[in-house]
Amino acid sequence: MFEYYENTLCVQASWLYEEAKIMSRSNYKQLCARGKMTKLNIGGNGRKALIAFESMPKRFREAVVDIAGDDPYEKTKHIIFRDYIKPDYQAELFYRDYTLEDGTALPEETQTEYTHTAMILNTCHYIITNMVTCRKFGGKLKAWKKMAEAVANLPEHTYKHKLPRNYRRLKQRCNAYKENGYVELVHGNFLNNNADKLTADGTRWVLARWANQVNKCANLAQLHGEYNEVADQKGWKQIREEKTFYNFLYSEEIMPLWYGHRHGELAAKEKFGYQLKTKMPAFRDSLWFSDGTKLNLYYLNEKGEMATCQVYEVMDAFSEVLLGFHISPAENYEAQYAAYKMAIQTAGYRPYQIKYDNQGGHGKLKAGNFLSKIAKIQTATQPYNGKSKTIESAFGRFQSQFLKRDWFFTGQNITAKKQESKANMEMILANKANLPTLDEVKKIYEQRRREWNSAPHHKTGRPRIDMYYESKNPDTKKVELWDMVDLFWVTRSKSIKADASGISFRESKVKYDYMVYQDNGMPDLEWLEKSVGKSFIIKFDPEDMSEIRLYEDTPLGLRFVTVAQTKKEVGRAAQMQEDWEQSHIRKVLSANADQRVERRDKMEEILSEWGMTAEQQGMNRPTLKGIERNKPGRKKAGEIGAYQKALSNQDWDDEAELAEPTESIFNRL
Repeated sequence: MFEYYENTLCVQASWLYEEAKIMSRSNYKQLCARGKMTKLNIGGNGRKALIAFESMPKRFREAVVDIAGDDPYEKTKHIIFRDYIKPDYQAELFYRDYTLEDGTALPEETQTEYTHTAMILNTCHYIITNMVTCRKFGGKLKAWKKMAEAVANLPEHTYKHKLPRNYRRLKQRCNAYKENGYVELVHGNFLNNNADKLTADGTRWVLARWANQVNKCANLAQLHGEYNEVADQKGWKQIREEKTFYNFLYSEEIMPLWYGHRHGELAAKEKFGYQLKTKMPAFRDSLWFSDGTKLNLYYLNEKGEMATCQVYEVMDAFSEVLLGFHISPAENYEAQYAAYKMAIQTAGYRPYQIKYDNQGGHGKLKAGNFLSKIAKIQTATQPYNGKSKTIESAFGRFQSQFLKRDWFFTGQNITAKKQESKANMEMILANKANLPTLDEVKKIYEQRRREWNSAPHHKTGRPRIDMYYESKNPDTKKVELWDMVDLFWVTRSKSIKADASGISFRESKVKYDYMVYQDNGMPDLEWLEKSVGKSFIIKFDPEDMSEIRLYEDTPLGLRFVTVAQTKKEVGRAAQMQEDWEQSHIRKVLSANADQRVERRDKMEEILSEWGMTAEQQGMNRPTLKGIERNKPGRKKAGEIGAYQKALSNQDWDDEAELAEPTESIFNRL
């Protein structure tokens, strides 16, 4: 029924639903899938699945105790103190390399004593800080007493130590060791800094000199020599041993001060900053990660040159399934948009939360409310914190396990240290002409993604794709057809002003022209007349730029106006025109003329109502040029076309020469 596995009290899974009948088998599977119970061992091949007792919900733990009739911790055989003692190779290395003031090492027997002492104190610290293990020893007070007794009874020929028998002194010794580290165990007679003391000013100089980022101190030998030179001038005591500076600078309280200046603040953050312990989601679509990186496959570009490109991936954190991707020359918002669109189509559901690196084109996606439409929560990963980017770890395994199979693999990123993580450039350069094209690389990459998704998850052993599709998330919404339209239309942050040509703007350095058309294919001239000079907010699908939607920005939000389509283009030369183009041009010219007449007549009606037409004031009304002719019997008026032609033929250099030519023009009209 009960047993310990990796020092954790466990209950056999089958006993819970077959013998005790505390829960049904389906309920058991559901609790494990949701992370409500922790499975420490998978059944099969003679093994029995084990559930951590403390991970079970309280009602089930109480039911187990009722059936067992006793506290399982008392009922289960305890592991003795010696079973918890583990080797400490770092302690062994520390005491082996420890150099005394006279340049000698610690005696071998002393090295062994200190190493064994560290191992025992490590065990005491583990037991007292582990809730489950400490409970096995009867709680903290009883645990110290039992540990002191166990330490005193350890066989001397196996564990050489001089730890106290009194549990209070053992506790003090353990706390001091954990606070000060391995050096705490070194006897005072051995310590190097007894003979040589750095003065208060001397320590500040040493710290400043070692942290100097411009005039760097190469090593401790240089620091030692420079210090003694300064000591002569300042009247400080000379330091005989270089080890004195090491002991000072590498002490636990001093090292964090200079580490960032010498190795970089991010390195100091990584070494000394507190690291949160997190656990992955219990079911699919709880969290999606996205990130862009180099596609680690070489190809031949159109110029016949060896090249690489970028890939943007969206991954489900629960199953590590790669849901959507896009390959492009650089990481931009179009790549991110396309990858998320593919991920939504693959999943069929919206994620609860997405995490992204806040670089590339995410600003555009946020400005267009794209990210907020996809998920309830959208967060950027903490900058300069690689450990917060789970997708980077998964993608590293994808590279090393799958992309690496191709001979044109570029190797992993520049920080990879293993030779196996690097490219075989001799092979690649010798076969440069045999490199695949970009289209071929895309197909190969798709295949590698399928292999990754079908491969066993490194923790569960189940195929990632099975984990994903067999999981259900109760808090995510299924994506319907109309959701896709709302999700994947991007809103431009800047408004566009309409002019006589319609709507024009540039996107990714490409110019797009649009016009609002009627059902019969004719331009909506009435809309155009009323919209020239008006600003519109535009929404569009980056993957299909044939159509856009126009909105007015009102105090109550965006108001939909109409849909605009790619502006029709007709040939200027008759020789290049198709039949439909000639017909289209005639219809548009005719509609333009009708609109001019209608616009003029409407205004003339208003002028006539108030006696303000040109005729009512004894003058001639100009005709609509290109549409109307002069009435019979009416004296021919000067033609604007002739004026414009004559004006275009004039040649002047400045405004002073304008008067005479202009006068002569009017005389000729």
